[in-house]
Amino acid sequence: MVTAAKTEYMSGLAAAPRTIPGVTPELRTRLRRWFAVATRVSPQLAARLALELFLTPPRRRLDAVDVPVVARATRRALAVGTDRVAALEWTPSPASTAADPGAFPGGRLPTVLLLHGWGSHAARFGHFIDPLTSHGFRVVGLDAPAHGDSTGRRCDLSRFRAALRTALTEFAPVTGVVAHSMGASAAVSQLADEPHPDVRALVVVGMPRDVGYMMGSFALVLDLRADVTRRLRSLFTQRFGAPPEQFSALELAGRLAVPTLVVHDRDDNVAPAQHAREFAARLRNPRLRETRGLHHSGALRDSATIAAIVEFLRDTLARQRAPRADGGVRS
Repeated sequence: MVTAAKTEYMSGLAAAPRTIPGVTPELRTRLRRWFAVATRVSPQLAARLALELFLTPPRRRLDAVDVPVVARATRRALAVGTDRVAALEWTPSPASTAADPGAFPGGRLPTVLLLHGWGSHAARFGHFIDPLTSHGFRVVGLDAPAHGDSTGRRCDLSRFRAALRTALTEFAPVTGVVAHSMGASAAVSQLADEPHPDVRALVVVGMPRDVGYMMGSFALVLDLRADVTRRLRSLFTQRFGAPPEQFSALELAGRLAVPTLVVHDRDDNVAPAQHAREFAARLRNPRLRETRGLHHSGALRDSATIAAIVEFLRDTLARQRAPRADGGVRS
């Protein structure tokens, strides 16, 4: 419940420091010093600056291992409001499509859409491309606004959602979505509020329970004073119309109609595994895969986890397209 989440949020300010994506120990030290000075000058100013930083993702560089995979992709750009959202598209070979047919009417290939987390980019899913295309899927990876090659400097859950909403139309039929961390929160929020007829399988990896938890981590990492944190929460609520705890994947789980696989590591240092267990328990048909030693992002490189995700997508889509007794196809 929101009240319980807020209680945990406030009590967490006295707990051991958490981690947030993109903040190294060195950067954390510099940020703490900077905000200590800003707080002495003006707590209100410090809170305003903290909110702007909270909404500003770091730009992650392309990992060397992903360069060859990205080079094989077709680049697209989508207009999403005032943003230009970058997309990478990989198409399966004719041989893999023939070996594992799944084309929709008109020869359209079923598509799996990949949505990264905060401060990341589509290329982080590079290890997924061959396993998916080899089974006949077209694969599309998005760079959320202010991430990767997309335009913008600020981002939030609504901008992630807007990019996903546009991509579901532009790359139809998107039959499966695999999303990580903040991207997973956006996918759950979007598909719970606006169910999409083509999307028949969802995988969420390393998803935090709500924005309130991430703001609590942010306040701990920056060592914000209690009064600055209260002002930060107030400014967020004014801008987005609700406290951060109300932007909650957990509260949306019961409304999510699409079959969902929840993947989470027991050693996740950004979002505790308990978040995944609570979310999965509220799903209509719980599917939870827990790993160990992969932390927050390691699942995106782990071959066993990727194989399990691909199997879930294939099996789920195959069951839904299996012939009915009356000769039709299950929707």
